[in-house]
Amino acid sequence: MEGSLVSGGPAPAEAVTARFATDAERSSWDALVAANPGGGEVWMGDAYLGVKRREGRYRDYRVVVERPGRQPIAVGVLAKRVPLLGEWWHLPAGPAGESTEAVLEVAAAVARFARDRGAFLLKIEPRLGLDARAAIHAAGYRDTVRIVPNPSTVLVDLGDPSAVEDALFASLGKKARNSINRARRDGIEVTRAPATDENCAALYGLLRETAEGRFVLRREGYYREFWQAFEREGSGQIFLAYRADPSGKEASHPSDADATASGAAGEPRLVAGAFAMGLGAKTTYKDGASVRAKTAYGASHALQWEVLRWAHERGATVHDLCGAPPNDRADDKGHPLHGVGQFKRSFSPEITDYAGAFDLPLKPRAYAIWSKLGDRIARRASLALKKDPYY
Repeated sequence: MEGSLVSGGPAPAEAVTARFATDAERSSWDALVAANPGGGEVWMGDAYLGVKRREGRYRDYRVVVERPGRQPIAVGVLAKRVPLLGEWWHLPAGPAGESTEAVLEVAAAVARFARDRGAFLLKIEPRLGLDARAAIHAAGYRDTVRIVPNPSTVLVDLGDPSAVEDALFASLGKKARNSINRARRDGIEVTRAPATDENCAALYGLLRETAEGRFVLRREGYYREFWQAFEREGSGQIFLAYRADPSGKEASHPSDADATASGAAGEPRLVAGAFAMGLGAKTTYKDGASVRAKTAYGASHALQWEVLRWAHERGATVHDLCGAPPNDRADDKGHPLHGVGQFKRSFSPEITDYAGAFDLPLKPRAYAIWSKLGDRIARRASLALKKDPYY
């Protein structure tokens, strides 16, 4: 039998064990995730795991880690099988725990459970700070590329869910408030739109225009299924921002599929769009884009304000703006996320840096083959044959 590098954290005083969730636990999975320390992560929820299974060619598992004398931890797992090597398991934005030691304890239990089922690699992306990196490395983990899209991010404190909306608005940065008010004066109207095929095509058109080769955009069907799946679960919302067209000229729109949005002369023009999702006490800004032409000042701020209103109404206490430059490059104009970061910091100035993404080899020889050759082949093959990122 191949040797193991499994460590993953300190040995527990009492047995901390992992098991698959029962049928009853699966039926209330999101509630279990929301009960995790930190309030849960949407990346481990039912909707996200289901989309990745259907559209991302993953296997999805729901695992419960039992900790004697403490609450159990719900762990969402995404896995892919590699011929001749076995499965690798990924814990998106996880696992959860009250401290670095607790996170490593949970991860170690999952690592043992995964290896017993033939996995050769465990990938984790815990919501720990940079100060946890030394302990994670000491437990046998190696740095790897991130999969979840926000290794650094901006978190907006939504305050007490029972507080009035005016208090939330007043807590935003001055630039954000001014931009939102300017958008109102200029006739920007933001709607919460159903995830119809037409509206999904309109939002995807904005994303395509914004991307223009600057980042990899998945195929349209992936986004449509993602947005519609979250809407079906009651945990996601599309937002569309329009501007009145006083010119009388025919409005233009990046999506040919949405004839209504492109409109006739004088009809409102779609200028920005976004999708947000939520689980437990946290909501997350997942996708967003605006027209490249600077004809709608403040539209993106007005759009994000409507997202914050939606989050507040759901009872969320934190909204994740999902992605920013790391703190040490926050003011570096050469960073690809500099402009995005400046926009997001107008709502809340602080950047949160997470520890990173890590690999724990479970079978040394299989992991060596994967890290030296397999991962690169899988990535290239997925883009070449499926026109879609492997991860």
